[in-house]
Amino acid sequence: MTMRRHGLPVALTLLAATLAPAAHAAPAATPAPPVAWKPCSEGPTAAVQCGSLRVPLDWKDPTGKKIDVKAARVPARDQAHRVGTLFFNPGGPGGQGATMLAYGQADLLFPGPLRDRFDIVSLDPRGTGGSQGLDCGPVLDPGQVVFPKDARQYEDMKRSSRARGERCLARHGELVRNIDTVSVARDMDAFRAALGERRLNYLGVSYGTHLGATYARLFPQRIRAMVLDGPIDHASGPARFLREEAAEMEREFNRFVAWCAEDTACALHGEDAGAVYDRVVARADRTPIPVPGQKGLTVNGDRIRMALPVQLLRVRLIEDVVRTNAWVNLAQGLAAADRHNDASTLVQGGSYVGKQDSPYTAVSCLDFPPQFTGYADAAARLGQAHAVAPRTGAAAEGWVMSASCADWPVKATNPWQPTPVRGAPPILIAANTHDPATPLPGARRLHRQIADSRLLVTDVNGHVSYFNSACARERETEYLISAEMPARLTCGG
Repeated sequence: MTMRRHGLPVALTLLAATLAPAAHAAPAATPAPPVAWKPCSEGPTAAVQCGSLRVPLDWKDPTGKKIDVKAARVPARDQAHRVGTLFFNPGGPGGQGATMLAYGQADLLFPGPLRDRFDIVSLDPRGTGGSQGLDCGPVLDPGQVVFPKDARQYEDMKRSSRARGERCLARHGELVRNIDTVSVARDMDAFRAALGERRLNYLGVSYGTHLGATYARLFPQRIRAMVLDGPIDHASGPARFLREEAAEMEREFNRFVAWCAEDTACALHGEDAGAVYDRVVARADRTPIPVPGQKGLTVNGDRIRMALPVQLLRVRLIEDVVRTNAWVNLAQGLAAADRHNDASTLVQGGSYVGKQDSPYTAVSCLDFPPQFTGYADAAARLGQAHAVAPRTGAAAEGWVMSASCADWPVKATNPWQPTPVRGAPPILIAANTHDPATPLPGARRLHRQIADSRLLVTDVNGHVSYFNSACARERETEYLISAEMPARLTCGG
């Protein structure tokens, strides 16, 4: 799900189903005034339009307090053959899609026919960007306990979580209780209605697949075509989600090590990159590594570990355009730390960033709560992660969320649970064979929950098929334009 922060890293990532609202129980969309589009102030061109809607803070009280949600729109280049509006969510939780479009990212994200045939629309979901925002600090506080080794450290981790949540509540009140994915899905439907679109076209990646599946559960008959790429199984539960991520993260790290041995582009070529990583992390555990140019800032081993879920992910569509490579950057960062005691590159990304990641924590705690029963439970999960990932352990996004939400003071409003979808047209689910952020087993389980869905499997490593395979991108594009499933449901890299 790491499309949240590095969502474009180089360009700028369960209760019983009976407790969830049934699809037929969703209220009819309230008529909304048209969106007043105008050129975005941030954008390099007037072609990108921005607007907003006032929506209920609490959708269970539609006549109560309202908040503003921002959207951006990039009109189709070929208006004569325009199919309609394509809603896009870049992941997260908390990915600022409207802001990405406003800053001119549409041509980067949507090469070819999608840009020609659709008006591309994306929201800054509530709590983010130009919408009603949250500012509660980073996902993890610098220096906090992340991997508790005893009951005292576990309580310290919980105290950090509760302090963040109480800080958030003090600053933002009820918004913190109403930033869950169900609320965002209803916001998206309000925009659909305001745009006069009878049925929704949707492309969601990473966390955006959870948003899309939630929308499909609530409003199955309001969908024309939907792609869920890099999907999350919301029925996984926190322990299985961590275990599957940790196992695939270790395998991806091993692929990085093998690449370093083969490719001279790796700054560690000729060395054992895995041994260098072990050495750097062990040294940072003993004595935090400084960041030159940032007075007093040092990086400990946990900070390096928790940056790995971001720094290891490949997103080739973006890398090809901006001529960078996540693995090249990671190798350079490890080399600088090992040879020059400089953690400047390793400090980038990860979970200790700042206010832009506040929605990530708030949504995670409402939708993906850790559900710890005590220290023994937390220790067992860490042990399971190390059993499947001896080197990288719980350095996975599932543990980022659990550590940040260990004692969040707001009850989860949309906790882990299945996402059954019935009555929707066929939905295309896409997944990679080697995706360390959203592993393939979760995609297979989600596929079974969504009636008449199809699963496109791409044999490639990296996060999200659309971003890592021209074949997958082409098949998803053809499906979105025609609303007809691809004849072949496998792709190469």
